[in-house]
Amino acid sequence: MASVHAALKWSFLGEIASKAVTPVVFVVLARLLTPEDYGVVAAATMVISFSQIFWEAGMGKAIIQYRGDRTVAANTAFWINNALGLLVAGALVASSGLIADRIFHDPRVAPVLRVMALQVLLSASVSIHVALLQKDLNFRHLFWVRLATVAIPGIASIPLAWYGMGYWALVAGSLAGQVFQVALLWKTSSWRPRFNFDREVARKLARFGGWVAATGLLAWFYLWADSLVVGIYLGSHELGLYRTGNAFVMMIYGLLFGPLMPVLYSHLSAVSHDRARIQEMMIRVIRILTFLSLPLAAIIAANAGLISELVFGPKWQGIEMVIVAMALTHGLSWVVGANGEAYRAVGAPSNETKIMAIALVIYMVGYLVSIQHSFEAFVWTRFGLAVATISIHFMVMKAVLGLRIKPILLYMVTVSLICFVPIAVVYQFNLAELAYGPLLKASLISIILVGALVIFERKRLVPQICGIAKRATGQ
Repeated sequence: MASVHAALKWSFLGEIASKAVTPVVFVVLARLLTPEDYGVVAAATMVISFSQIFWEAGMGKAIIQYRGDRTVAANTAFWINNALGLLVAGALVASSGLIADRIFHDPRVAPVLRVMALQVLLSASVSIHVALLQKDLNFRHLFWVRLATVAIPGIASIPLAWYGMGYWALVAGSLAGQVFQVALLWKTSSWRPRFNFDREVARKLARFGGWVAATGLLAWFYLWADSLVVGIYLGSHELGLYRTGNAFVMMIYGLLFGPLMPVLYSHLSAVSHDRARIQEMMIRVIRILTFLSLPLAAIIAANAGLISELVFGPKWQGIEMVIVAMALTHGLSWVVGANGEAYRAVGAPSNETKIMAIALVIYMVGYLVSIQHSFEAFVWTRFGLAVATISIHFMVMKAVLGLRIKPILLYMVTVSLICFVPIAVVYQFNLAELAYGPLLKASLISIILVGALVIFERKRLVPQICGIAKRATGQ
């Protein structure tokens, strides 16, 4: 348990280190660049992200779960990843013009995609290094790597954006950070690959990794298919608005929940033989996620206008609606955000794949129908789909992990009521005439909401969350 607490501490600090700089860079670049700049890079980035499914092939997760000779497995996985990475990068360069013209209808995407194909080769060269560190719960090492590299993209991007380089500023920053991170991991990691390829081990890794990769393919559609539809039907401007507003909300949730997921997966894998312990842990995790994610969604949504004004400025008109809808969407989705880690830990990664396969059909129909009406209809349909498909997650959660669903649903409803009643009350007051009216409204909402939640859970979750935070920060 001590090793888990130490891992959580360093994972938490790593997320804090990376996210502490990211918002500053995000705000500065949003002021310097336009939605179209972000849209062009988002188009190339979604293709690079899609390619990761094929070169990574689930090897990282397979290495963490593998119980045999780790040296042979690591070497085998390393050469699989790098061979696939070389093939995928070449395919991206060769097809970049076709992708830009036929899919995104924007020739600016082609040269950006050719340059960003380098990220495939760079990522493949260190994917197993990172997996081995996670397997050993050595998040302290990962913390120092992230701390050393977190500022590089901003250092490279901001001056270039200032001098009018547009979307190339974002590309240069991303590549600079990747190069520095790869160099640091190779220099500081104790593991070195050898040409030791075992076909039997490769088959075992591929069997597990295949399900993980299939899940990753479906996960890509959850993460990117909405942006793909926006990019194809509406163009780079709306794509920039949608992806940037979504990224802003995801950045906030990533800071809060990002440290938990890799540690949770590693710990659940270690106790996968004890179903009772997994059930107990998952019930606690779901309650904590609900207690934190739904109130955060309410606060972000209630203050989306203030966020739009302070962070983005007048040229980002339309992003306020995206922030509201995405805050509610991610707040709800994070309630079941740890389920996939539990399925993989108990050796049943196919369950998450099946959930996504069923839900994806519903999502794609909703996307393609709503985009025909308007950008606003599409954004709110995205939220509605998240509400509709959460029932699928609950059914599988009950069948696979044996969790009772009714208490979880009642808890979600209770927390939701506690969140939105204070917001409704505060909005009855007219604060527009007062100095700092929007800021005062945001402060009142946050204080009342947090106070109500602390009173509600003062004897159960609040002490647990405080204890986790203390252990995570080493206090």
